[in-house]
Parts: sequence; structure tokens; C-alpha cells
Amino acid sequence: MRDRATALGALQVDLTRRQLLRTGFGGVLLLSFGTLLPSGCARYLPIARPLKFLSRKEFAVVTQAAVRILGLPDERGDEIGGFIDALLTDFPPTTQNQARLMLRVLEHGTHFFDLKPKRFTRLSPAEQDVYLRGWMESSLGARRIVFRALKTLAALGYYAQPSAWDTISYDGPWIGRIDVASEFVHEDPVPLAAVMARFGRR
Repeated sequence: MRDRATALGALQVDLTRRQLLRTGFGGVLLLSFGTLLPSGCARYLPIARPLKFLSRKEFAVVTQAAVRILGLPDERGDEIGGFIDALLTDFPPTTQNQARLMLRVLEHGTHFFDLKPKRFTRLSPAEQDVYLRGWMESSLGARRIVFRALKTLAALGYYAQPSAWDTISYDGPWIGRIDVASEFVHEDPVPLAAVMARFGRR
């Protein structure tokens, strides 16, 4: 729980306008670029699960980014995306807005940063890997911050799934499943005078 709280805290710090602006011109460029990008999702496939926060477009972007960053099969993306969707509902509105902007920039940044005619979700898996590596290793600090936030979201979504626990030798939560009652035996209280007498002190 402490690691999860630490990751969430770091994620909220990363997804702030102030943090991006601290990176200088790159942060200003990224924020300006993001506000001009389309947010509609008419061209994205319907999703079987009901979404709490993300649009169909944002869900497609974050799930494909997650499976590529973690090197997972595509079919794992749905459960990870569902967790991320629920997680973002608990974030402050300002952080939520930055998350939406981050996903728009990632989706359409292929045109601006890599001069590609296709957006991120239309790239092949190999092309997506190259594109994401560009974010991870970019000379622009703002792009590296976005990648770090995406990686944190992906990891939280993946390791929240019981199907991922075997890979880290985790047998699941103990609460309600394993008796963790303490075996410590409490001694009866003894008057201080008796203790002093026992050690020959008066």
C-alpha cells in the first residue's frame, strides 16, 4: 500500500501544469500543442466495459501504451485500462485535465514529433515501440515526464490484477484470507517494588 501511495503521489506531481512548465520551452510547447488537438472519439471502436472517466479515444491510447511499455499481449490491455479508468476518477480535476491532455498529445504527437501520417493507435506494434522510446529518451523534459506518468499508470494497472501476482511471487492480500493473529504473549503487570526486590535493589 505504501508503494502504491508513493506511485500515486508521484503521478499526481507529474501530471500538473506547473511541473510541465518547469521543464521550460518543451513544457510550454507540449501544453500549447495539447490544447489544439481534437478530443473527439467518433473514429474509435466502442468498448464493451462501461467507462467511468476515460473516453473511448483515451481508453484506446492508454491501453495500447500500457501493453507496449510493459511488453504484454494486447489482450491484457482491457483489464489494465479498466483499472486506470477507475483510478483517474479519484484524482483532482486539475490532474484529470492534465491526464486527458497527456493522452491527446501522445495520440497525435506522431504527426508533430515523428512526422508520421498515422496517429499512435494506428501504428504497428514495432512503430509504437519506437515512438514510445522517443518519449522516454527525449531531450525535452516534458516528454520524459509524460512517459514516466504513463509508465506509472501502466504498472499500477498491471500489478493490480491477480493474474500478474505470480510473476512477482505474490500470493495475494492476507486480510480476510489468512489468520494473522499475533502470537505474542503478554505478561501480567508486576509492581515496580517487586521488580526492584528481584534484582536486589531497594
